[in-house]
Amino acid sequence: MNVAADHPIVNPAVPPATPPLLLAAGVLFWGWQTGYFAAALAIALLVEAPRWTRLRLELGEADFNRISDFTTWLFVGIAGYLVTTRGVSRGVITAFQWLPGLLLPIVAVQRFSRAERINLTALLRLLRRLKARGQPVRDPSVDLSWTFLAVSLIAAGAANQRGPGYFAGVLAIVAWALWSVRPAHASRGVWVALFLVGGGLGYAGHVGLSQVQAALESVVGEWLLERFDPDPYRTRTRIGQVGELKQIGAIIARVHAKPGDPAPPPLLHRASYNLWSSNTWIASGAPLAALGGDPDGRTWVLSAEPVNARTAITAYFEPGRSLIVLPPNTVRISELAAISVARNRLGAVQTELEGGWIHYVAQSAGSSTALAAPDAADSQLPAAERALFVELAGRLGLHGVAPREALERVKRYFAGFSYSVYRAAPAASGDALAEFVTRTRSGHCEYFAAATTLLLRAGGIPARYATGYAVLEYSELEEAWLVRQRHAHAWSRAWIGGQWIDFDTTPGEWFPVESSAAPAWETVMDWLRWASFRWSQRNAAQDSGNMWWWLGGVLTVVLAWRLSRYRTTRDQPGGGRIARVDWPGRDSEFYALERSVTARGWPRLSGESASRWAGRVAGSLPALQRTALAEATRLHERYRFDPAGLKPEERARLRELCAAIK
Repeated sequence: MNVAADHPIVNPAVPPATPPLLLAAGVLFWGWQTGYFAAALAIALLVEAPRWTRLRLELGEADFNRISDFTTWLFVGIAGYLVTTRGVSRGVITAFQWLPGLLLPIVAVQRFSRAERINLTALLRLLRRLKARGQPVRDPSVDLSWTFLAVSLIAAGAANQRGPGYFAGVLAIVAWALWSVRPAHASRGVWVALFLVGGGLGYAGHVGLSQVQAALESVVGEWLLERFDPDPYRTRTRIGQVGELKQIGAIIARVHAKPGDPAPPPLLHRASYNLWSSNTWIASGAPLAALGGDPDGRTWVLSAEPVNARTAITAYFEPGRSLIVLPPNTVRISELAAISVARNRLGAVQTELEGGWIHYVAQSAGSSTALAAPDAADSQLPAAERALFVELAGRLGLHGVAPREALERVKRYFAGFSYSVYRAAPAASGDALAEFVTRTRSGHCEYFAAATTLLLRAGGIPARYATGYAVLEYSELEEAWLVRQRHAHAWSRAWIGGQWIDFDTTPGEWFPVESSAAPAWETVMDWLRWASFRWSQRNAAQDSGNMWWWLGGVLTVVLAWRLSRYRTTRDQPGGGRIARVDWPGRDSEFYALERSVTARGWPRLSGESASRWAGRVAGSLPALQRTALAEATRLHERYRFDPAGLKPEERARLRELCAAIK
């Protein structure tokens, strides 16, 4: 019987118990908002079950401490896993969505405990340490039920369902909760009226904040897009940026190839640009045009040239429209389940996808005419850099030689430069690109790509600035080439022999330089990334909601094992209880003796048997007590492990010996 339900708490400083089924309502609302309804149903039944059963757990302070620690580490472990495998933003949001399940162990154990409360020290390790040192600590017992209800509502909000259903559900549950604790003298009509007014004002604020959030997301998203995520029309370079560029090891794509297979193309193209202005490359005159897919909706044709190579790629995409990475001369994309695909004349291909790890096969031709031939923009030199690059092209003798020879001369010129991801100070002249060419002769790939593109143009060769990723790291574990965020790269595309060819002048040392800066724990992180990736690929029809069945299974096994060690009781209608000893010898007086000797400075070590411990501490006892301890140890071990147990006189002798030694 739930004592709190039969005898309401009258102390106003102690909150009353939650009304029946309120916790279930909060959890089921969370399951509705997040899509984890099956898990929510199981959790709701568990947290409300103590109202329908007299089964209770006899738990001490140490037991609650262990369960609280287990819950904490469960949350930290799952949150760390999610951040590692899904990125910081999605990982944190998902961890918040899973809060009711992650906090379930401590809440469920409290609900099934006899007191149905938990000491504050179990939740705060700092208070535990202070208490262990003998310092005075206020240690009230608390009920986590109300906290769990609030957590369920917050976790439901993390699903970001902005429709009126979320606010209406929160309003209904909050009304239910507040109604149960309203003052007895309050007028019901006035209470309802005031609540409706407050709810209306809250909804107005909810809608207003949603609109402000949408506006901020639009502004900030555009700002981030310009700087970090090149779209088909513009990319702002980090030329001139002071400090060290960020090196992020997260894997964003895998190019599949078994040992012995030909290596894939070293560059995966994402977007190209033809106009340079103020450290920004712009795709001028290159609107996106939708491509028609085959009837299967998974094959998209870019050009009609015959295919001579296939590259299988699995890449991670956020939901919505994204640029897709492709090898050079890609003429067809197969196995791509996209909502739509569009392309511009400079080679950027944009897809609309549901998000997650997406598999596709890029089919390439030996050469392709899919990209637009050069126009005036591909030969244009910006006014600020024109004189510099025209003079340099003349010094290298790029005019009047074959285009291939001109490329070799440009390659040899930049071979004398060095690669660096760090810049200590702003350019003294204010033009970082000019300073790179004339003085520092050191920079990252964007310097090399931008300078090469403008130098080729000055030498009479149409050129474009290209961005994408390098494919240079093979993983035997995954049997795939790994593409990380730090492998983002920039290079030039030159018009030679009637087609565009990739031309990269960045020194080959750039890749080992960046790899050497990887953190020591990257190998461990890669194992976790690989495991997460393999899990995500187990069945495309399953979503992350199935993780709840695994999480529920692990929690069930762990809790069943832990709780099987505790004594359980059943409340009786008359207030008594029937106790069950869950293992033989638990009530042996030897344990009190052990605590007494431990207090004298002879603790029993972890994994140490009773007889070994007794032999070790015997030297600290008088001769008579040593003899008594040896006999008490033998009787205790028989009582503990002998199926026949002890005879009544032997049981009395054990009690007598332990009392004499203490």
